[in-house]
Amino acid sequence: MSWEAADDIDRTGKILIDSGRAGDCEEARQFMESLVLQVAVGPEIEHDPAAQAALATIVNAGRRAYLGGVHVHLDIDPVLTAGWTAGATASQIVTRYGGTVVERVADEHPTLAIGRPQITVGKPIVHLTWNGWCGGVVQSPDEMLCGSGVIPAGILAAALGISETFQQQLGATVPGRRDVGISLWAPDLDWRAEEAVGPPLLYLPAALWLLGLGHLGQAYAWTLGMLPYAAPSEVHLGLVDFDSIVKGNTATQLLTSDNDVDRRKTRIVAAALDDLGFTTRIVERAFDQEFHPVPHGNPARNEPTIALAGFDDIVPRRTLGKAGFARVVDAGLGTGPVEYLDVVLHTFPAAKDPADAFPDDPRTPRPLGDAYEAEIARQVKAGTEPTAARCGMLDIAGVTVGAAFVGTFASTLVVADILRVLHGGVNYSVIAVDLRNPGGIRAIPNRAPGDFVAPAHTRAR
Repeated sequence: MSWEAADDIDRTGKILIDSGRAGDCEEARQFMESLVLQVAVGPEIEHDPAAQAALATIVNAGRRAYLGGVHVHLDIDPVLTAGWTAGATASQIVTRYGGTVVERVADEHPTLAIGRPQITVGKPIVHLTWNGWCGGVVQSPDEMLCGSGVIPAGILAAALGISETFQQQLGATVPGRRDVGISLWAPDLDWRAEEAVGPPLLYLPAALWLLGLGHLGQAYAWTLGMLPYAAPSEVHLGLVDFDSIVKGNTATQLLTSDNDVDRRKTRIVAAALDDLGFTTRIVERAFDQEFHPVPHGNPARNEPTIALAGFDDIVPRRTLGKAGFARVVDAGLGTGPVEYLDVVLHTFPAAKDPADAFPDDPRTPRPLGDAYEAEIARQVKAGTEPTAARCGMLDIAGVTVGAAFVGTFASTLVVADILRVLHGGVNYSVIAVDLRNPGGIRAIPNRAPGDFVAPAHTRAR
């Protein structure tokens, strides 16, 4: 049997252990190394920023779940223009984010199609599609939406494509064999409806706090970094986290690699955003009720009053209402081998204060799975004291599972909330999605949004 230290365990591979598909870390890794994701890219990518964002997202998020590799076939190799891809060719972006450019795609692996590539084979074949603020995946190219999409819609489609194929590889029968999508403009409408398309993207947020820089926080940074800012230097991003990267984080955190282990998350994210031209400030402390944005009198020096929260702990989430933010958008992810596909977004102010929206969790801990009990028994038989063996496995079992594509998906909902407010759309207090059934999305309009405060903003290109 092969087990790693809790900090080293691959957060996505642990899904297999907790669900009973793998008996230990090595068996989980072997399964994930058998998974290959293919991407077939048509010539449309040259002039479609949403497609460019989708390609980079598939490679970056996909290679963290598909350890056998992300193989990309390009009909053409143009210089790209969107956010993190700007100034590099498509093939350079594939390599930069850990993929491999190939001469052809194979019949036996799942394929995500971007645009209308010349040759598309795979099992299954899933076509990414978008129009305005709507993004999704379809089985037939004849069902693709007509029109250009905003960049977050391309990222949304990419995350859905990875999710659909990954779920299928783990044995689900419906994902990968259906048409699914979401409107970031009107999540409560059918994503194919004309009213769900939304307006052109004219304004972008210019001042935000990112609270927590783990799985979700780095996904927020990824999506923000793809937006078509005309002047990135006008954008001020505050970065709050006190933690350092451990090996297991690299499975879920989009801006980290194995070389970043033991580095501060704030420094990693700040360096990446600084390279794009953003203005960043870092706060290396835990977020609590003592945190407050500070006005300086000079508008150019005022700290952001809008926050995007991405905590994995309920305690700081309950204090979000005490900081004095004009608006908070919080996302939470499920933590179990099935629930990891759940996403719930809250915005504040709303009818409920964060302290009431996030009550103490009364649930009892899950019983240890068969794989953990078997390892305890093996260690005890080998001479380990029973209490020590159980404590060690409880530490490992307590590691939260996750997949990078889920946080990426959530990031599009979170960033779209600010974009929607800037463009006069509906203010939602809760949006809940289960990626096992994305069509069952629940979106509740905010009946008590407080006094409207327009977020600081700048122009889109």
